Amino acid sequence: MLDDLKNITSLDSTNLLSRLAQLPHSYDGPDGLRKEPYGLIAYGEASSLPQLFESWLDAHLVVSGTQFIFAGGFDYGEVAPMKLSAELGGAEVVVLGHGVHQPSLAVPPDILSTYTYAGYLAHATGHKEDWLEANQVMADLAKVLMPEVETAQNPAKTLAWTLWNRVPFLLASRRQRGLMALVQRLIGRVAKSLAMTTAEHPLEVLTGAFETRHQLGDDMVAVILGDKDEELTLVEEVLSSRIAQLERIALPFGNVGTAPTDAGAYNLVIWYISLWVASYLALLNKFDPADSSVYQAVRTSFEA
Repeated sequence: MLDDLKNITSLDSTNLLSRLAQLPHSYDGPDGLRKEPYGLIAYGEASSLPQLFESWLDAHLVVSGTQFIFAGGFDYGEVAPMKLSAELGGAEVVVLGHGVHQPSLAVPPDILSTYTYAGYLAHATGHKEDWLEANQVMADLAKVLMPEVETAQNPAKTLAWTLWNRVPFLLASRRQRGLMALVQRLIGRVAKSLAMTTAEHPLEVLTGAFETRHQLGDDMVAVILGDKDEELTLVEEVLSSRIAQLERIALPFGNVGTAPTDAGAYNLVIWYISLWVASYLALLNKFDPADSSVYQAVRTSFEA
């Protein structure tokens, strides 16, 4: 099914897979360095990014240096007063996004908008080299993840088959904790499916979660995102007897790519891989990976 290119083309109305393949090294926005320290508040489809790129930031809010505000929609009127408050506090405010007055960089709503926000933030905070390293890994991965590569040689397609008709249970180390919410949202928005995770303290949750309902684990696949730490090693041991299968989205992925040392750069690569997996999972379910009509209607209603 995933090797039928005509079927993929018929379902993928926005050419998302083609855009994914061409995404690495495509950032063409501002590349200037901003004044330290750096703070970031984000809304809507950008709201997971402060945790995802916390290694590039000093705080959520700063009273000097540069305060970034990513207006990704669904801010419920908070962007304007937040911008005013940051300006009064003494920081230089930079607003990116849509639905706001005169943003420094307009970023339209899109499944791939994370890439644009991340590109701006990397250059503005002095992480250009980390950005380039992540993009090179993404470019190498695109060669094996694109639709033309058959399932047997395509690790994203293989993982999508593993997750098909099952519930992914997403886990990440403390260092990469921002990945859990981000990938959960990708699976909902793109794959049109449900993924579960624990916000924090996974050992406290998972040592008891399946005791009264053992059968719940039969339909779940644990997916570890990125590197494992001591806590995740214990979590993996606990889940080995409670859940159907354990998988990882990490580097190397399908024997391709070396993990960047910078956490933000590594997280960007995991986002990229996860988006491929979510797209193939949508296609397995015979859904378009583009935004659903319901989500588009909700977003339009909110922004009207």
